[in-house]
Amino acid sequence: MAQEVIFIVDDNRMNIQLLSSILTKENFKIISTLDSPKALNIAVEKLPDLILLDIMMPKMDGFQVCQKLKSTEKTRYIPIIFLTARNDEEGIQKAFQLGAADYVTRPFNRVELLARIRTHLDLKKTHERLLELERQSSILAMAVTANHEINQPLTVLSGNLFLLRESLDMNNLTEKQIEYMQRLERAIMKIKTILEKYRNADSIRFKNYIENTKMVIFEK
Repeated sequence: MAQEVIFIVDDNRMNIQLLSSILTKENFKIISTLDSPKALNIAVEKLPDLILLDIMMPKMDGFQVCQKLKSTEKTRYIPIIFLTARNDEEGIQKAFQLGAADYVTRPFNRVELLARIRTHLDLKKTHERLLELERQSSILAMAVTANHEINQPLTVLSGNLFLLRESLDMNNLTEKQIEYMQRLERAIMKIKTILEKYRNADSIRFKNYIENTKMVIFEK
């Protein structure tokens, strides 16, 4: 099982070292930065499972970082926990308005912090699973629709090929004519096999096709 990745964004090196020490003992993989503007590019590139974010930082504060992450498609669903010495009501309210998952004030309780981290990682997994099920359900519905739409013209094609064979004297056909009919017959059988696979698939998975395009694989 792959290690879950936690991204620490804090301009205080000691804070990062303390958190890293606590979290690595819990088998989390840690990445970190002292530079808040760089955090945006790192998050997009590494796609961590959760972000621990300070508020009071130079160049770009935690609120600005959170807002940018939540407005970026690739990072918008990564849970962000603000971990900060700021404990005023206005700051807490703003954090949640910007889309933060949680807000923990320093000095923090180690057990409580770990519990909150695990809670939000579990929620993220549940959310991802629901999205996957929804996507699979949509694809299966499209497969049923395609099956229904293709079946009618396929039946017409198959029936007319049968009538054509019945109306011809097969002994007087050229090799080329017979070959053409056999090609049609094989193509019809292949389409029927594909539709059967769509109908009876137990699961689906996604496979890279070309560049950023993915192919849906239906499996028994």
